[in-house]
Amino acid sequence: MFCLQNIIISITVGIVQGIAEFFPVSSTGHMIIFIHWLDIENKDTKILEIFVQLGSTLAVFLFFYKKILKILRLPMKKNNKKTKNTHILFSILPTIFLGLIFYNKIKLLFHPINVMYALILGGFFLIIAEIFKPKKLKTNSINDINLVQSLIIGCFQTLCLYPGFSRSGASIAIAILLGLKRSVAINFSFIISIPLITGASILDLIKNIHNINMLYIPYFFGGFTVSFLVSFLFIKKLIKILNKVSLIFFGIYRFIIAGLIYFLK
Repeated sequence: MFCLQNIIISITVGIVQGIAEFFPVSSTGHMIIFIHWLDIENKDTKILEIFVQLGSTLAVFLFFYKKILKILRLPMKKNNKKTKNTHILFSILPTIFLGLIFYNKIKLLFHPINVMYALILGGFFLIIAEIFKPKKLKTNSINDINLVQSLIIGCFQTLCLYPGFSRSGASIAIAILLGLKRSVAINFSFIISIPLITGASILDLIKNIHNINMLYIPYFFGGFTVSFLVSFLFIKKLIKILNKVSLIFFGIYRFIIAGLIYFLK
């Protein structure tokens, strides 16, 4: 028998993930806050978080799959300067390496207070990137990203291992500071998110396989479906907003949410 409360939770968490994933505000941080405020934190909601992240990641893949195929099909020759799978590898290895080493310690940070600090620090980073971005762009196409830029983006992306900092926020902000055109920074950020989030979600599922309650499988897939549909239906519009809105706005938004956490903890 289905429980109305669990259905509402699955739908709401799916919507939160489906929208927050495309803004530099940390979808993981928002889910941690939301679940804490509703006082529904348990092993089942942790599994639900994994499923909704996979839902939005699938939507990102379907949206960018043509660009991804172009990148993967490029020959791995040294004289081929176009962005290819080597660039993606350079941009995800630092996070994979640190994520695997500090996996257990990272999971201990999943608390609203830690999210609050990360929101503030990430907010300052976004504002700094917007204010000090170079006036002259160095990279106007995703095909022009070089290996050094990929590695630097990958190193800064490790900041997302601290819940609430935002993976997209870290990678987009540093990419803009490196002289990448905003749209290029956004596209590259979401493309490299696919292997990272998919791998992290699969690892989380393996680590928590013993906690999966089979009776809750419909709720998990319900959250997955909602997250996928929301992301897939609105991804184009949400990315367009991200392209047009100043990172300062998102920085201020993060400060507001951090303030709410402080007063409502």
